[in-house]
Parts: sequence; structure tokens; C-alpha cells
Amino acid sequence: MLREVNVRGETGAPPVERRANTDAVSLGARVFRPASAVLLTLLYGCTAPSSDSSAPLSPIAQAEVPRIPDLSELDPGFVTAVRDALAVVDRDPSNGAAIGALGRLYQAHRYIDQARRCYERAEELDPSSPDWPYYLGFLAEGRGAHGEAVRRFERALELRPSYWAARVRLGNALLAAGDADAAEEAFRAVRAAAPGSPWGELGLGKAARRRDQAETAAEHLRTALALDPAHRETRYLLAMTERQLGNPERADDLLANLEDTEVPSLDDPMLEAVFELVRDTQTMIRTANQRLAEGDHVAAERLYRAVLRLDPGSYDAHLNLGVLHGLADRNQEAAAALERAIEIDSKRADAYALLTIAYIRTGRAEEGLRQLEKALEIDPDHPRAREILQNLSGN
Repeated sequence: MLREVNVRGETGAPPVERRANTDAVSLGARVFRPASAVLLTLLYGCTAPSSDSSAPLSPIAQAEVPRIPDLSELDPGFVTAVRDALAVVDRDPSNGAAIGALGRLYQAHRYIDQARRCYERAEELDPSSPDWPYYLGFLAEGRGAHGEAVRRFERALELRPSYWAARVRLGNALLAAGDADAAEEAFRAVRAAAPGSPWGELGLGKAARRRDQAETAAEHLRTALALDPAHRETRYLLAMTERQLGNPERADDLLANLEDTEVPSLDDPMLEAVFELVRDTQTMIRTANQRLAEGDHVAAERLYRAVLRLDPGSYDAHLNLGVLHGLADRNQEAAAALERAIEIDSKRADAYALLTIAYIRTGRAEEGLRQLEKALEIDPDHPRAREILQNLSGN
């Protein structure tokens, strides 16, 4: 019976809109709607929470390390991570890498102003690292400061010329700033550095479109599409170009089922380092639920346990861990997790209903029936409890 129980909570993320004339990772968007790109909106932080500092610091650090005024109402996982990161910074306010790591954490959770100020300070203290100008360029592009983004990406590339993802972003920033010639040069460098990826040809196609060179743009975009036939931005831009060239049928073919195509991620380890810092426990639970629904029990359990390390009082994590154990016939562990969920919140029917099954499977049928009674007392119409009651009545 437990195998039929739905995992509580969301299993997906809302789509993020994207503009056709940006690369598929750098956002800014109104045409494309990827199914799982919610983290990028978090990183750009269009609606960042309020900023400025709070808790006492040493005189040196006080003016240089931004803080969130009130942590009390925030997600427990994020609060724990922020306090740990600040403890490292407080021990050595001149540690640029530590301040930059705090900036990554802020960026991952949409505290964009604090992130920017951390990166600026990190760059002062750690000027040889390409990370800080790169992140500053990313944030500048997100707020439409294209000239600043260009300067930041150029600096990152001076420090790490081989990081071709920065050249993709540089090319897009140059296009947004109106410099198609410099953008073309950047995209040619991308093509040379990553000949098997579509990003160089895609960028060259965009630069040609900016110059109203439709034939040249079509050539580059067709090459990009051959490298990645499912690349949504390439298909869209090529369709628009084919229409310019008087090929409406080709355009219609390219646009057919466009929403079902992929929005591939740029291979960007620096940005992934920010993604990995998301410590919002509700986001982590939603991701774990999705992994569980996909049958990846190992990844789901790892995420639920990570949530519990950050927030031991998470009802949802204990509840869904109970579901996971039940699915694996680890019924003693399922019962323990569900008992803990009830200790945390005894007024929700879900855990009682699931505990009914765990107890019955471990030979505690009478106790199981009492859990079912409690579930129905709390919510007489609880669908899972009613289903369990119906199945038990027929046995």
C-alpha cells in the first residue's frame, strides 16, 4: 500500500522566461520557457531581499562585509550556512577567498547587493582570482549594466584566458552594448576554443543578425543547429532568419514544437559553484521529491539527510524520508522517521496515515489502527487515510 503513497510537496520548478537574443544560460528573457531553470532567476536576483549589515563586527570588517539585518525569519538551512561562512570571515576579515565564498552563498539565495559587495571586496583582497570579476560581470549583465559586464568579463579572461564560457558571456555583453564587431571577435574565439559546441556559431549568427546580414547569420545558425539540433535558442533565431530570407515553410518547421525542445546549459563550472551552494531547504526538498519520483532513491535520501543536517526540525524531510524507507521496505526506519515527523507537528494527518502502514508491516497492527484513527480525527476526508481504511475494511 505504501508504494502508492504520493510524495508530499512539489516535484518541479516553475519555468523561467528567456529572451531570444540572449544566450540560453545568461537569462534576461521573455520567449523561452525551460522546465527546470529556476536557479538562474535566483542567481540574477531580480527581486533581491533588502541589504545592509547588522551584527557587531571588528572595525575593519564592519564596513566591508555585508550582512543580512534579520536572519530570524529566513530558511533554517540558509541561516546555518550564512552563520558558518561569516564565522570564517570574522576570523580573518582580510581573507578574500572567504569573503568571496560568502558572496557566492548570498548570490545563490538572491541577496544580490550583498553578493556584489562581497565580490568587490574579494577582488580587492584576492586580485589574482578570475572568480570575482567573473561573478561581478554576471551580476552586472543581470541588471543591464552591459559596459561594466564587458569590463568584468575581460578582466576574468585576462586572469584565465582558457575559460571559454566567459567569452560566450563577453560576446553577449558586447552585443547588448551595441559592439557587434568586438562580439564577433569574442565568438570566433569561442568557436576556436570549443569547436564541438554550438555557442560560437550561435554567437556569430547573432552578431550577423545585428548587422542585418541575414544570409551570413543563417549559415552560422544552421551550423550551430547541426552541432545541437535540440538547441531552442538556435532554432528560434534561425526560424526568424529564414523568415527574413523569404523561407516561411522552413521557419514554421523550426518553430514546430519549440516549447518541447531543450535549453542546454553553458558548461560553466564557476556558475555551478554557486548553484551547489543553494541551502534553501524547501528547494532542496522539492529537488529530493523529484529525484524520488524519478526512482533515484540514493540521491533523494542524500538530499533529505542534507536538509535534516541544516534543519533537524523539518517535518517534510522526515515525512518524505519515511516514504522513501517504506518504498524500500525499510519499515522500521520508515516508522522512526514518521514518528519524528509527528513529534515535530502532531496536527497533520499525513504522517499518521503513513505510520499506519509502517506499523502494520512491522507486526504492530493494533498500533497502526490507532494511527489511522488519529489521521481521520484530524482530517476525516484525508484521501490517503480513507484509501487505507477502505483497503483494511476489505481485508
